[in-house]
Amino acid sequence: MTNTNPDFYSARQVLLLAQLLHSDNINNVDKLTSLSENKIQNIITQWKQHKINHLNSATINNKDSAIKLQTNAQLVELYKNLLKKYEVNNTEELANAAYFKRINELKDIIEKDKQIFEETLTS
Repeated sequence: MTNTNPDFYSARQVLLLAQLLHSDNINNVDKLTSLSENKIQNIITQWKQHKINHLNSATINNKDSAIKLQTNAQLVELYKNLLKKYEVNNTEELANAAYFKRINELKDIIEKDKQIFEETLTS
């Protein structure tokens, strides 16, 4: 299912989710599954409605997909899949891995923009 496939989400989206989980002291699967349904829905809502998901894509090289998670079970499954994909054991490690992936993406964007600028100057 696309909603729980970690490849569907950008490093920026994964980092935001990890930050939301971390800010609520949700550091592992057991902690996430022990939350009330309302708390999990609140996390999903915060993730979906965060301002970063509504920024102008042309301005920030945004290639993010729409977050379509609906259910608590989907968030738990996605979290497990993210831990597996990033080969980490907890939320803090997930945040760190997503952070470094995002930094590398930004470096690549800057390098490409730099090359375009240099080509423009020499043409």
